[in-house]
Amino acid sequence: TTTMAPRIAKLSPRTIKGVLFDLDGTCVDSEFLSPLAWAAVLREIGVKSLSADSGRKKLEDALAAPELRGANASTIADHLLQHFNISYEDDPSHLVKRKRALAVDMVVNGTVDLKPLWFKGLRNSIRQLEKSLGPENVGLCTSNLRPIVHATVEAGQLGDAFLGGRTVQEDVICPTSGLPQIKPKPDLYLLALEKINLPPKVVVAFEDSVVGVTSAKKAGVGTVLGVLNREDNNTVEAREVEAALQAAGADEVFDTTVAAIDWCLASVGGTPQDNNSFSKLMEEKEAVVRSYFDGVNKKDPNMMSSCFADKVELRDMCGPSKGKPRYASSKDMADRCMEFLAAHPDCKVEFEHPPMCDREGKWVWCHWVESGTWSGQSLGVTPNNTLLDVGGHTRFLLETQEDGSQKIIKQVVYRTLSEWEL
Repeated sequence: TTTMAPRIAKLSPRTIKGVLFDLDGTCVDSEFLSPLAWAAVLREIGVKSLSADSGRKKLEDALAAPELRGANASTIADHLLQHFNISYEDDPSHLVKRKRALAVDMVVNGTVDLKPLWFKGLRNSIRQLEKSLGPENVGLCTSNLRPIVHATVEAGQLGDAFLGGRTVQEDVICPTSGLPQIKPKPDLYLLALEKINLPPKVVVAFEDSVVGVTSAKKAGVGTVLGVLNREDNNTVEAREVEAALQAAGADEVFDTTVAAIDWCLASVGGTPQDNNSFSKLMEEKEAVVRSYFDGVNKKDPNMMSSCFADKVELRDMCGPSKGKPRYASSKDMADRCMEFLAAHPDCKVEFEHPPMCDREGKWVWCHWVESGTWSGQSLGVTPNNTLLDVGGHTRFLLETQEDGSQKIIKQVVYRTLSEWEL
């Protein structure tokens, strides 16, 4: 298995006065809503096989076709009619209208619980942006429908947010054709820029799709940030999406929207050299990593676990897993350390190079060595009093949490192994 390198932002800080958010895929994980609505539409016109798991899988596969990535609803309707060999005599636009009506009904009438769909930590990050830029300079720009947008924002406890304007599909209906001028056309972003009333060059757009990036670039938005927001951002599919976003003109692609906001917060007010907020953010991240190693030296599992997010991605590049991503809870991370410390009760960790942020303020790096003796029994392995002589370097990726704290969400380690581990 080839281990892919993590994304490290190369985009230099710049002047930012306002931000515009896409909604679906950027703020909320709502991809499953579209298949639900399309399935309901197809059942209404006689497709009977979509209730079973196999039928739902066929629909999901049909909607995942590469040619539909970022396609409008009319194109999707035509594709589904052909894919399922459906004879439909009416205008396919009727299916689109029905799909939208069913989607609105699912969301507004509570069929779908929207609150868990918001990406973790995002609400707090948006509040931080409002505090830094002013709430009137944080807006929303989405091709979705107003009732769905309203319900989704309310569910995220952001009913008083996006005071820079909420630009939605109904705002850009062409008076001649009666059709919405949605992404990738620039109309939505042009109107959003008008509402936020700032020069386009000092505005940042957050987008997860090629059509969104294209729309923002056509409208002249100064900085367009792509976001992935996937369970695993190192899959081949994620890398293909990253490349597509870059090809469409994204100035940078981040693993998560929260990470992209962190970059914005660090940029507000100038460059890292003269930006106190950027320096403070770096110091906070470095302090968390130091606290983790302090917890190891103090053999304090609570101190260690407090440094990690609820879910952590671990990549041990030199261990048996050979860099394959594994996932653990904060407690699991501390428990694993305590197992190692039980085998090496006199273990001490020291730094050859202490925790330090990279210049983009994203990853924290450190080079460490461990000394001690394998004199304790752990996991049923009998000690042989071998001296512990282990060293390595670790990269930690941290992310802002709901409470504003920094937590480790990913750990990539290159190291030698102890006799106990072997």
